[in-house]
Amino acid sequence: MKAVVLAAGKGERLGTSLPKPLVRLLGRALVDRAIDALRKAGIKEIIVVYSDPRVREHLNGRVRLVHNEDVEREGGYSLLKGAEAAGGEPFVLVMADHIFDHMMVAKLLESKPETTTLCVDYSLKGRNLEEATKVQVDTEGWITDLGKELSSYNALDTGVFYCTPEVLQAARRFEGRFTVTDVMKHLAGRRRLRAFDATGYVWWDVDTREELRRAEEMLLRSLIKPVDGFVSRYINRRISLRISRRLVDTPVTPNAISIFSFLLGALAGGLFAYGYAALGGIMAQVSSIIDGCDGEIARLRGVASPYGAFLDSTLDRYADMLILLGIIATNPEELWLVGGLAMLGSYSISYTGSRAELFGLTFLNLTENLMKRDVRLFLIFLAGVANQLFGVLLLLAVLCNLVVLNRFIQFPKLVKGAKN
Repeated sequence: MKAVVLAAGKGERLGTSLPKPLVRLLGRALVDRAIDALRKAGIKEIIVVYSDPRVREHLNGRVRLVHNEDVEREGGYSLLKGAEAAGGEPFVLVMADHIFDHMMVAKLLESKPETTTLCVDYSLKGRNLEEATKVQVDTEGWITDLGKELSSYNALDTGVFYCTPEVLQAARRFEGRFTVTDVMKHLAGRRRLRAFDATGYVWWDVDTREELRRAEEMLLRSLIKPVDGFVSRYINRRISLRISRRLVDTPVTPNAISIFSFLLGALAGGLFAYGYAALGGIMAQVSSIIDGCDGEIARLRGVASPYGAFLDSTLDRYADMLILLGIIATNPEELWLVGGLAMLGSYSISYTGSRAELFGLTFLNLTENLMKRDVRLFLIFLAGVANQLFGVLLLLAVLCNLVVLNRFIQFPKLVKGAKN
């Protein structure tokens, strides 16, 4: 499968001297985000239609480049150039100034469309309807009309298309200036444009400075993972996302942040050991917050890697053990047993989770959120400030090992469910 990216926009409404495809959004050029999403969707041959030589220089050697020598003919002409470069074969069409989830493209291709298809969003909430391209879809899934000025509509154009050779034929009918919407309206009028329901997937059209700001907010919100614990979701992410927003355009790497978070955790353990319980608790919580930034920045930059995840996970385990050892060191004779059980339970939560992942299984029981790392460190933070170290070790010893015991009970059921 091929993909065509339309990247000939000037970006005048964004108020920048850069061509629109090179405008940066949270550390990356818009066109790079589009290309990365297509590659994640499994598309290897990518054609980028450009007009500004700076776009060519930016992308040279990474994709197949096609020059739009007459940008005044607008996006429809870029579509024509891209469709011709695709050699009459079907292709995915996206815009360089649209942010979209790669899973939208993957699901579109999985549906094996037989005619030209547009991914539409039936949810109108939170969208700038003055700027959006509206779509009218009939009860059979055919698009009957689309355009920014539609008065009657029930969906929005996400800017992601599956194009058949009919698109090339339709684009060749136009002379002078014409848009992508003009081409698609031509197909819709002949009942040759279908809708694919992409409601719920992340997407955003970046036309103005305000839309760029809202796209930033949307991308940052998308970093909140469904598997996040209570503390991470409602406390840590509120802070870590703001930090990541500041760091994403700096040379700081995700791996450097992982190491820094570990050092903060080690410092927390040392503070506990030397009797500074309140400072130790605060430092443990700071380490927990910073620990979210490495993954956030890696995803924003598109540089997430197995090694980065491995490094982060390993250093987290070391930090956890050093913090607990520091607490035990405050009164070894009294705390060694309960502290040892807390360490075993804490480590075993991580270990059993990773072992289950090897079998493609995930523990989803309600108790799973009870003792996630963010919760454990938050409890240590509260205990350090309140100087209740025995109490927190006892709580961790009991609850962590109960979660692990519950996983032993869950595991056979998960295996059976996976086989079925």
